[in-house]
Amino acid sequence: MASASPLTDSMRKALLTILLSLLALLSVGAAAVLFLDGSLARLTGWYHFRPGMSLFPPENMNRIDDVSWIRIGDLHDTIECEREKDGSWWIVAPFRDRMAPEAVDAILSFTTQARLVDTLPLNRTTRASMREFGVETSPHSITLKKYVGDGEMTTLARYTLGSASPWLADAGDGEHLLPTTYLRTDFYGRDKRIHVVSGNILSVFKNGLQGLRDAHPLHIEPDSVLGIEVMRHDALKGGEQELKMVRESAQSRWVITSPTLTEADDEQPDVLLSLLSRMRATRIEGAGSVQLPVKPMLTVTLRLEDGEKKELHVYKPFTSSSDGQLLCYATTADRPVVFTLPVEPRMRRSGGYAKLVNEILSVPVLPGSVQVQIQNSINLVYWADLPLSINDLRSKNFSHLGIKDIDKVLVRSVFSPYPLILRLIPGDTEGQVKDVWMFSAEGHPFEEADQETVATFLNGLSKIPVLDFLRDLKPGEEPIEAEREFGLIQPDYLMLIQPRECAVRAMLFGEDLPLVRDRAPRVFRMKRQRAKGKVYWAGMEQNTHSVCRLSPKLMKLFSFSPESWKKRNLTQFPISSLRTLTLSYMKSPMVLHYDYIGEEWTGTLGNEDVTPRINPHRTNYYVHHLQQVRVKQWLSNTDEDAIAALANPVFSVKLDLELTDYSDLEGIVMDASQNGDEINRRTLPSLEEVRGMLTEKSDTDAAFREIATGERKVEKRSITIEIAPSDPTAKKPFFYGRICEDGRLFILSFEDAQSLDGQLLD
Repeated sequence: MASASPLTDSMRKALLTILLSLLALLSVGAAAVLFLDGSLARLTGWYHFRPGMSLFPPENMNRIDDVSWIRIGDLHDTIECEREKDGSWWIVAPFRDRMAPEAVDAILSFTTQARLVDTLPLNRTTRASMREFGVETSPHSITLKKYVGDGEMTTLARYTLGSASPWLADAGDGEHLLPTTYLRTDFYGRDKRIHVVSGNILSVFKNGLQGLRDAHPLHIEPDSVLGIEVMRHDALKGGEQELKMVRESAQSRWVITSPTLTEADDEQPDVLLSLLSRMRATRIEGAGSVQLPVKPMLTVTLRLEDGEKKELHVYKPFTSSSDGQLLCYATTADRPVVFTLPVEPRMRRSGGYAKLVNEILSVPVLPGSVQVQIQNSINLVYWADLPLSINDLRSKNFSHLGIKDIDKVLVRSVFSPYPLILRLIPGDTEGQVKDVWMFSAEGHPFEEADQETVATFLNGLSKIPVLDFLRDLKPGEEPIEAEREFGLIQPDYLMLIQPRECAVRAMLFGEDLPLVRDRAPRVFRMKRQRAKGKVYWAGMEQNTHSVCRLSPKLMKLFSFSPESWKKRNLTQFPISSLRTLTLSYMKSPMVLHYDYIGEEWTGTLGNEDVTPRINPHRTNYYVHHLQQVRVKQWLSNTDEDAIAALANPVFSVKLDLELTDYSDLEGIVMDASQNGDEINRRTLPSLEEVRGMLTEKSDTDAAFREIATGERKVEKRSITIEIAPSDPTAKKPFFYGRICEDGRLFILSFEDAQSLDGQLLD
């Protein structure tokens, strides 16, 4: 047999080399596909899917947070998105713009959580079924990649969304169901099968790829804004008009500094910031595709706590030719796009419905915070709804008083020869002693005021509504001209309010001592004016910059009559002092005697002994109620209507009391303190002196022992209350009353008067 030719051996070696080379190239290609595309199945064109499994390899989904590039396409357009170093996503093609964060979150969440529910057989994947399931007629293709260095990227996921599937998938907890979507992926090769997967993010694309752009022109946290500037560019009104407001921190009040210095409203600045942060554009276009005017109509500048500034330029409104909607263009410094913002709803500008809406919006029935909640719920923010003028943002409160911050109030009026003075006597929280307000009116000495009446008065002062602003002082302008213009140099009412002393502590010479920080009194002037036949009240606080038109409700707060301020309690007595209770609403008076020690009642009705018939529970409750009854109004002792009605009282209540006399108590304590303890001296007592105050050797202790053990004088006193009805034809009947011993007259409500007609017998 002839041996093989050398040529044949060479050919075999060459063929082997070629095969090895092809195998090496195939291995390198497979490695490259695996590295760059994430799957070797692209070589086979097929992948074995199982229900419940993730669509993409777990190792890829574990790296979903590393995704740095996304391409999204539909039938008409394609956009490419990249993640910046700060974590924000930006669309880089076809033109640069911020991507909607909610869209990114939805895509990443769907990609990682989607699970296979079912797969249509390959023989059913026809062009007709592809149209039916939306993967051809309304597809959205999505590719997610991550950078691996040197500009190279590897694919973590790629798929094409179809339409929503009619099935629901189990969420895995046995309780909840998830919507499903038709989907096709060529991540594993040229696989034509259509899958049903859990989840649905088609709402992200309801406005096409346009909806993937961030529709919010301003990205701000309202609490981080420390300055707001609104600059209006109006050639017809003299060029630019500036409004500035600032605050020191998120917890501080806003203050308007331009065009005048004044307090801002408690809520409206926060409403403005909330609406600005929520405002959405209806359309976003490239900067070169829209012809803008040379100057914006208005510029809003926000200064953040980190020093950064956000600017929004808004241009003159125009009417949409397609639907008649009033719109405006807007731009920001950090995004090279033009936003189209809705100015106001079309229905608001025409028809009967527009009139109704305008009427509702003109009535401030809801606080600003509630209005924001309503607008949040309907997700509509129109430019016309933003509070951007000084009258929108300034406070409509005349006084800005804190009730707990007031120590004294003095009101003088041209209508009264004597001032009204209210003065606070501070209590002690630790000792559970309440604050007490004293008053002086018509030149009478100070006496305890009715605390509820004072609280109503102070609450009214703290919320004096401003109807309008008559004049704002310009920066540097003296107030004298404004005061003269509105008659405030000689006001009808002059009110002075002294704030409480603010006690602080400081270390002086090594000792912890209380200090008092001086606080200047506040002065308010009010004058009655007439203009065009109408009467109004003008008011201005000293050292402020605005003359205000005040609500007439303010003048109803001022009463210079002592009867308006006296304590409203009908009677004041300790139950231990009660000896006899006499009710004269029958033909014969009922006289009840009370033994406080034994808690027993005895009594007579005429000549009959009714002791067995007395209900002690009702009687005790009646006395307790009598201690709580408050008159509706004290009257002058010469009130003719009350005197005429009380000429024939329908019943009377008489209390016979025995009150212990402690009139000498103050003298004993004062003598003891001056002689021994020196509690009023300015220097703080030493530890030894404090111990001495607490020992029985102290003169103060001896004084108090004398008070506790000594015999006290007993004063007998009677209180007789007569009651008579008012005019029975009145719409709201009430009762007149009189305390016979001092002649004081008062008014009782119908209910309180009836409650004094007690049924105390069984």
